[in-house]
Amino acid sequence: MDEKKELTKHDQLKFRFKRRIPPEMFERMPEDIQDYFLETDPTEVKEAYLNALTKLPWMCDRTIPDVNLPYAKKMLDKSHYAMFDIKEKILRYMACQKHLGVNYGAVLLLVGPPGVGKTSIGASIAKAMGRPFIKISLAGISDSLFLRGTQTIFKDARPGRIVDALIRAKSFCPVILLDEIDKMGDSSEHGDPESVLLDVLDSDRSKFVDNYLGFPMDLSNVIFIATANRLDPLSPILKDRMDIVELPAYKPYDKKKIVEKHLWPRLIVEYRLDCLDYLVDPLEETLCHPEALRLEEDAVEIMIARCPEEGVRDLERLCRRLCESVIATYYASGTLVNTITAENLDKLLEPIYYK
Repeated sequence: MDEKKELTKHDQLKFRFKRRIPPEMFERMPEDIQDYFLETDPTEVKEAYLNALTKLPWMCDRTIPDVNLPYAKKMLDKSHYAMFDIKEKILRYMACQKHLGVNYGAVLLLVGPPGVGKTSIGASIAKAMGRPFIKISLAGISDSLFLRGTQTIFKDARPGRIVDALIRAKSFCPVILLDEIDKMGDSSEHGDPESVLLDVLDSDRSKFVDNYLGFPMDLSNVIFIATANRLDPLSPILKDRMDIVELPAYKPYDKKKIVEKHLWPRLIVEYRLDCLDYLVDPLEETLCHPEALRLEEDAVEIMIARCPEEGVRDLERLCRRLCESVIATYYASGTLVNTITAENLDKLLEPIYYK
């Protein structure tokens, strides 16, 4: 009897579980999950199930990353122009997270027209908080099994996207972005995904059960952020679970500053136009060129007038087309454009190869 008492829980596992689940991984699992495997018959468990189980980040560090607020402020200022009220709200949220050491307050819901930076704000929050960032797109989803997973008795069963996000993040402390929750549908056959969200976003997130895994998952250290274009499609119950942050449409002055300080500097690095040595023949030593492709103010104003949308997505596409045109013009005719002005803007946006 004494020898049996000295056996660890891992030693008491049936042979197949003991072989597939290392002792150090088993020790990191919560006690109720350990008991679940002690009581389960290994012959009833599929190999795919054990693969999904061992991919979960049991061995990761579970301590909540510390938030560096001065760094977070710099990150938000660098990645997003203006939006002072929104950034103030986010920094207050981070400060409370840092102070309390647990998930604070309701889930942030970023609401605004397309192209105003909702997704990038979520990514910036994750980076500032030192957490992995995972995006789950909910547009067009009408099946609750998408989020909660399917039971193992069905063919091609798999975990839901919440558990899949933990596997991809390799952490139990990620920031998960629930993108476009206003575009979800519902299914009379497999349930409403909104009901799963209500369970996931509940104040007590320690008992979320994925249908595939079959045991409670602790989501208490996960930070959820949601985005939507409109509030009308959301139910009052779901809106009540969220802290709504409305992002306004950009004005022409804001768009101008975004192009000059954010979009254009990022794109000329992406297209390797930050130094035009990339395009100039190295043997042509006498050719003078500037350090980077310049976009003049008058050209920016014309571009903004052509993109009346509330966000800056069309404006970014136009900037990308200009970068492509500069590169294509050089390789088609050998002409190196080093400044984009109101005079040559239309010419650069015209066809180059097929006129």
